[in-house]
Amino acid sequence: MLRDLRESRSLTQQELAAAAGLSVDAVSALERGRRTQPQPHTVRALALALQLCDADRTALLSTLGRGGEGSSLAMPSRTLTPRVPSPPAVSVVGRDGEVAEVVAALGATPGRLVTLTGPGGVGKTTVALMAVRVVAAERLGGMYFADLTDAIDPADAVAVMARAVGSHADTVKGLAAHLAGMSALLVLDSLDRVTACGPHLVELLGASPDLVVLATSRVPLRVRREREVRIAPLGPTMAVRLFAERSAAAGASLAGSGEEDVAAQLCRRADGLPLAIELLAAAAARLGPRALLERDDQVTDLAVAGPRDLPMRQRTMAATIDWSCQLLGPAAKRLLPRLAVVPRGFSLDTVDAIAAPESEGALGALTELIEHSLVIRDDTTGPLTRYRLLEPVRRYASERLEPHDREQALRGVAQWALRAARRHGARIRDSGDMAAVERVETDRHVLRLGFDQLVDAGRYDDAAELMWLVWLPLWMSGHTYEGCAWTGRLHEDDLSERGRARWLVACAGFNRVATDVFATAERAMHLAEQIDDVSLAVEAAIFASAAALRLENFDGSTALLTRAEAHMKEPLDVEGDVWAAVHVPIGRGAGALLGGDRDAATRRRREDAARAQELGSGFSVARVLAECAQAACAEGRLDDAAVMLAATAELASQQNGHKPRARLAGAAVAVAAGLGDVVSAQDRQDMAGTQTAADSDDLSKRFRELVRRADTVFGRGRARPS
Repeated sequence: MLRDLRESRSLTQQELAAAAGLSVDAVSALERGRRTQPQPHTVRALALALQLCDADRTALLSTLGRGGEGSSLAMPSRTLTPRVPSPPAVSVVGRDGEVAEVVAALGATPGRLVTLTGPGGVGKTTVALMAVRVVAAERLGGMYFADLTDAIDPADAVAVMARAVGSHADTVKGLAAHLAGMSALLVLDSLDRVTACGPHLVELLGASPDLVVLATSRVPLRVRREREVRIAPLGPTMAVRLFAERSAAAGASLAGSGEEDVAAQLCRRADGLPLAIELLAAAAARLGPRALLERDDQVTDLAVAGPRDLPMRQRTMAATIDWSCQLLGPAAKRLLPRLAVVPRGFSLDTVDAIAAPESEGALGALTELIEHSLVIRDDTTGPLTRYRLLEPVRRYASERLEPHDREQALRGVAQWALRAARRHGARIRDSGDMAAVERVETDRHVLRLGFDQLVDAGRYDDAAELMWLVWLPLWMSGHTYEGCAWTGRLHEDDLSERGRARWLVACAGFNRVATDVFATAERAMHLAEQIDDVSLAVEAAIFASAAALRLENFDGSTALLTRAEAHMKEPLDVEGDVWAAVHVPIGRGAGALLGGDRDAATRRRREDAARAQELGSGFSVARVLAECAQAACAEGRLDDAAVMLAATAELASQQNGHKPRARLAGAAVAVAAGLGDVVSAQDRQDMAGTQTAADSDDLSKRFRELVRRADTVFGRGRARPS
């Protein structure tokens, strides 16, 4: 019977032994009949580990009776003394807002059923107990606490609730009769396994008008009476504070240690989950924060276990996530490890690609993972809805991803990346669509993953196409160094002529200051002309012309632009390649400026801006204004430059939230330097280095501050030039 019960729960002997606190040999001896007279506490431990209902528990005990000692094997009877919720055993950090929300919900929810949901280890029980402590001061009725961790079916859940309030009832009607006339608050903890008891709770609340239920569960009960309150992970500040408090409790204070930054990095690894932070703090107190950070791959299953007064399922993050995964359906269980191949967020269409060839049920599986708080919505990436795994969950899932599934998921990501690059690249070149630029920025990590997979799979021409399609938005977003790393992964001997031309254009686009950029762009132009790819030839000619200008070869630059214009007048649809149509005249303006004809350069700049606006290319207008600002700086007209930069920033912010990047910082700092602003001049060096850090939000904020300084000084008491 023991073997049958174990196998029905899909447990190995090792897993049952670990859950019961026994040796594997002890479990094996019982199942094989080599041991026939176990100790009473052994039987009780096995029954608890198997989470047996009353009937199965009684059947197991009856088969193991030892004559007159049968009574010694009986499970201890549950106390019928009502259980009053106990306050959290340790100080709680950063949950005042959630507690206030729960207290308000308990007083205002018409259905009188409030469920706290969230990922395992987020602190749902802690928030519930804190809310109960607040409510207890205002509520005259009884407060009762029922732990449903071991309940496995709705009937068992009702029995546990009844015993928690001091009743022998085993039905909803009996429990309602016991609660009649009582203004009670019933806290139901860990309803994860028995969410099917939702209708029973609705029936109980209908029969008990003065009863309020506060439940905790990783998934909602999905009944109409329910008010769901989601408990989110801690923010960065509170996460570090919790880490510091738990470290101090373990005898290792962070104060004055100089390791606050390391603690912040560890908290980011924990993704703000309080349980993960507490486990990391306990480990850091013994190993040291820096040593632990070097082994951050062990976040989900630290060798230093958590507090012994926590349940087994909460002593490591792996055990906590295991508990959640046991509740999933087959499709969600298959999808979760595959999602771990993407290191950050992903969109719905990415999920379909990752799930292929089983993408038909991917949406339902994703919904289930979100409901179980294993996948969360990421609302920090703009208007497009994206999703991600909490970092401890991603690491756990990644460790359990089978090689075949990993390969299949990566193939799907590569296909998605190529389709997305074609779609976004066309929108950017055809109409200067800034929303597409932002999409490339947001999906950059997925595109990079797809690019790497294409290279690893030997699909070099496809990888070259992807890189060529996204070089422009990557460059615009300040990811020049990353783009150069992409180009370094390909070798021209592995590419076809078209693939080589695309690769050379991307090389020239990313690395415009290289000494060989002229030769690179010229080779790309000749290759593009040979394969009759006019758009690619025009793009290469523009780069070659710019490189010729830097070499002071003005005639050569002009000839190349004339060649590009000749291509544009033939089969190239100017309206279908706005980038080329705008940047050829930009090149002529740059030539006029460097050739010393400032009047012609100014005239061309105005024509460029008008042309870009006429074609509807918002990012090209901003580019022209930035070029004008740089020219004005060179001429000492800092007031004009400041106004142009301010207009550029304003225009860029109107383009679907696009942020100015490092490419505009040079002119802004030139203005600041002209003002004698030493701080801003120093920032110029910092901003150049920030391109490699890719912290675009911080970069954008600093850029706007430089513009504000310049614009404020020059804008006082004078009208802005038109």
